[in-house]
Amino acid sequence: MQFFDSHCHLQFEAFDGLRDQILSDMKKDNSRTINVGSSIENSESGVLLADKHNDILISSVGVHPFHSLGFEIYRDTDEAHNLKIQYPQDLNKLRKLAESSSVKAIGECGIDFSYFKDLKGEERDIEIWKQKQIECFSFQIGLAKELDLPLILHIRKEYQLALNILKESNFKGKAVFHFFKGKVDDFKEIIKNEKYLFGLSGVITYDTSRDEIIREVPMDRLIIETDAPYVAPIPFRGELNQPKYVIKIAEKIAKLKGISIEQVLETTFKNAMEFFNI
Repeated sequence: MQFFDSHCHLQFEAFDGLRDQILSDMKKDNSRTINVGSSIENSESGVLLADKHNDILISSVGVHPFHSLGFEIYRDTDEAHNLKIQYPQDLNKLRKLAESSSVKAIGECGIDFSYFKDLKGEERDIEIWKQKQIECFSFQIGLAKELDLPLILHIRKEYQLALNILKESNFKGKAVFHFFKGKVDDFKEIIKNEKYLFGLSGVITYDTSRDEIIREVPMDRLIIETDAPYVAPIPFRGELNQPKYVIKIAEKIAKLKGISIEQVLETTFKNAMEFFNI
C-alpha cells in the first residue's frame, strides 16, 4: 500500500546496512517519507540522501531541543555511532542547507525539558538551559518565516509555552505537532489554528489514552508518522522502526474513525503532500 511517512530519520546510522532495501521497497509502492533533521550534521546527511532519491524522499533541516544546550547530554547510537556531532550547534548553517530543493520544512525543533533530569546543575542552570532551548526554537521559527517553510515541532508537555512562543514570534505559517501526545486542552487550543496539523505516531497503538482525541481530530488536520528508527507500533514494538510500519498507525486510526485503512492512507498522503508543498 502507498503511504507517506511524515516523520522519519532514514539518514540515521541505525539504518546502515538496511537503508537500500527500505528505499527499494518504498519505490515499488511509490511511497514517500521525509528525512527529518535533528542536528546540523544529520540535517546535512538527510539532505544528501533526499537529493539522491528525490522521487520518494524529501528532507527538513533543524536542531532538536536535545541538541540545543551547547553540549552533549548523552550519545544516541541510533542517531550517530560514527558521525561526530559538534557542540554548540551552528544554527546559521541551517540557512545554507535549506537551499537544497529537497528541503521542505524547518525542524524538528521545539521545547522539551524532560532531558534536564539527566543533567547535573544548580536551579539557576536549569533556567539557563530552558532559555537556551527557547532561543534555539525561536531562531528556527524565524528561519521558517524567512524561507516561507512549514515547521516540524517537537514538543513534550509544554504545548502552551510553545504556542505562546509561536504567537510572540508572529508565526503565520504551517506547522505540524509531531508525535502529538498532548492533553485534550492542548488539542483544543491547537485545533483553533487551521494551519496546524497533528502528527500521530506508533505510540497511539500502545493503549487507548489518545483515542478520544483521534476520534475528534478532523482527517484534513492529520498526518501519520513513524519517527523511525524509534517507537515502532504494535506488533513491532521493541524492534527497529521502519517507514512501512506507518500502516499500523493508519489501521488504528481507521478503526477508531470507522473508515477504511485505504481512506486513511490516501487522505494522509494528500495532507502531507500539501503540507510540504510537493
